[in-house]
Amino acid sequence: MNIEENPEKTDRTDWHRLWGLMMLPLFEKLDCETVVEMDLSAKVQRLDMVTVTADPENIPYHRLEADYYEGFENLNRHNLISFKSFREVFGMSAVEELYGHFTNYRKMKNIPENEKNTVNLYAVTHHFPRELFSRFEGKNLIDRAGERIYTFNLLTPVRFVITRGSCHPIMGLFSDDAEQILGSRRRLENDRWLIREVSSYLGRLYEHYSLEGIRMPYTQEMFIKDHYPDWYSKIQAAKNEGIAEGKLEGKAEGKLIGEILMAQRILKLSLYSQEELERRNAEELKKILSEIEGRFISRH
Repeated sequence: MNIEENPEKTDRTDWHRLWGLMMLPLFEKLDCETVVEMDLSAKVQRLDMVTVTADPENIPYHRLEADYYEGFENLNRHNLISFKSFREVFGMSAVEELYGHFTNYRKMKNIPENEKNTVNLYAVTHHFPRELFSRFEGKNLIDRAGERIYTFNLLTPVRFVITRGSCHPIMGLFSDDAEQILGSRRRLENDRWLIREVSSYLGRLYEHYSLEGIRMPYTQEMFIKDHYPDWYSKIQAAKNEGIAEGKLEGKAEGKLIGEILMAQRILKLSLYSQEELERRNAEELKKILSEIEGRFISRH
């Protein structure tokens, strides 16, 4: 995607707020007090995220897998985080804005000059900041700290976390690459505590993608799995049992009939008899199964 050729289709603040809300549980897991979209000026000027820890020497990183906090393994007492989505580039103006937030935050929190080293600055960006870094090439101001981690040592250091290609369960969702999004989505599904925390935002995220023209289907099954995991488990168990009971076992129609009958049973519905279903073809049966799942969603 050429971000310079595509007009902005969704509100920038929506992307940034969604990112902040979905990253919030990870920092809270590290015992950090975190604020999303913190207002740092008299005239509204928001920083994407501020996270504060009382004891930076004893952050419980062991509660998360290592790459869940990749780039943030050096959290300080105060941490200011600026985020750029795949539609934006982190350039010199963004760095200057972050330094402005740094100054305003110190004033707000009464952090004196001799304690400014208690504040860390982070730039989370989908795109590698090629233009920015090239301006300082050969000046020994940029240190590589990991595969996608860089420290920009101009004035107060800024830690850059590049999210392109990341399989992080949250950051990877904010990409313009459907494969990367799906990979992060699959990983998120395996981490039940985290998906419970962020599931309410997933539908809104996928709506943004549809407005951007990026194909990212959000099916009824995904909705049930995100919002009603207990029901999803029951329905899946019922479907598996139904497959075994299907009259035409081994054929697509028989499996679908079994799934429909058992889904009706678990949801206490009496819409179709087995005789009625046996007169339908595979496409009609798929529509019926989707209709039953849709009734569950509308009921809840």
